Amino acid sequence: MRTLGLAVVSLLAAAGAARADGSVTLRTVYYKETATRVEQPMLDSMFDVGTHGLLTAHLLVDAITSASAGSGAANAAAFTEHRYEGAAGYLHQLDHLRLGGDFKYSTESDYRSVYFGGRAELDLAQKNLVLAGGGGVSLDRVSAAAAQGPSMPTINCRPNESGSASDHCGLHVFSGFVSASQIVSRHGLVAVTYDIARLDGYQANPYRLVVTNTGFAPETHPDERLRQDVAVSARYYLPATETTLIGAYRFYFDNWDVHAHTPELRIVQQAGANVDASLRLRYYRQSKSFFFADRYDSTDPAMNNPAFKGNLTDDPKMSAFTGQTVEAKLGVLGDAFGAGGTWAGARFEGILEYVIQNNRFGNALVAQFAITLPFAY
Repeated sequence: MRTLGLAVVSLLAAAGAARADGSVTLRTVYYKETATRVEQPMLDSMFDVGTHGLLTAHLLVDAITSASAGSGAANAAAFTEHRYEGAAGYLHQLDHLRLGGDFKYSTESDYRSVYFGGRAELDLAQKNLVLAGGGGVSLDRVSAAAAQGPSMPTINCRPNESGSASDHCGLHVFSGFVSASQIVSRHGLVAVTYDIARLDGYQANPYRLVVTNTGFAPETHPDERLRQDVAVSARYYLPATETTLIGAYRFYFDNWDVHAHTPELRIVQQAGANVDASLRLRYYRQSKSFFFADRYDSTDPAMNNPAFKGNLTDDPKMSAFTGQTVEAKLGVLGDAFGAGGTWAGARFEGILEYVIQNNRFGNALVAQFAITLPFAY
C-alpha cells in the first residue's frame, strides 16, 4: 500500500507544463467471509497520448488470508498468499473508429497468468450507436506450490489420460465479446453484450479432496469448458430530481450445465454539484454443474454415465446456490471540502457491500475506499 501511495505522489510531482490530461486512482478493497480475508490495494491511471491516444496502466496486490484446507493449508491452518498483477492498455482514435490492445500479467506462488487482447469500437448514427468487439488469449500455469510440506506434490494435468502427472499444468483461455449501446432518447440508453470463453487445460483445485464412499479422492474437472453469457442493461436519467435509474440482467450458461441468472438495479442520486450517492441491489441464482456432489457414492448410476468421466468436485462455486448483494456508495469531489488546485477536482469514493451467499462460503462484507486525482502534464 505504501509503495502504491508513493507512486501517486511521484506521478503528481512529475507533472510539468500542461500538455495533456490524466488521472490516477488509488483504491483499497477489504473482503471478509467466514474463512477468507482479502486485502487489495490497487493503482489505476490514465494518460492522454497526443490528441488521439489513451494509455491506461494498472497495478494490484492481493493479500489473501484463508483457513480453507481446500486452498492448501495443512489441517485448515490459516495461511497468507500474495498475488501481484500488472496491466497496460492503449486505445487509439481513428475518426469514428477506436482500436486498442491490452496486456495483463499476474503471478502468485502456484499460479501465473499472461493475457493479450485487442478490441475495436465504432461510433455510428452521430455517435448515438456504439458497436464494439474484441478478444484475447490467456496463457496460464497451475501448480501446487502453496502446499505445506517438504516437497511440492505433482498433479494430473489430464486426469483421464495416463502419464499426465507433472509439477505444473497449463490452462489456455480464449475469449471474445461483442456489444452494442444505443441512445434511445435524450435521457435514455440501452445496451447488450455477448461474451464467450473457451478454457482448455487443468481447471481443478490441486489441493481439494472430495469425499467418496471409499475415502478421499482428488478433485478432477473436465479439461474443456465453454462459457457464455448475454447481458442487457438500460439507464434513464430523471432531470427533475437528478436521479439515474439503471437496470441490468445477465444470463450465464456453460457446457458443465451451470446456468446463472443475475438481475440488478442501481439508483444514483446527485446531491448538489459535488456529491452523489448510489444504492445497488443484486440477486444471483445458479444451478449446479453436472458432476457436483457433497459426497460421492460409486454405486450411484449417475457416476457410471459416460459424460461423468470420473470428474469429482464439492467446490461451492459448482453447487446450486443463491446470493443477494446490497451496496451503498458515496462519492464526493474535493470542492465540497473547499480544496484548491489539483485537490479541487479530486474524487473521494466509499463503497460498502453486504453479500448473502447460500453456500459454504457464507456471507461476506466488502468495503472499498478510493481517491481519484486528475492532473495535467
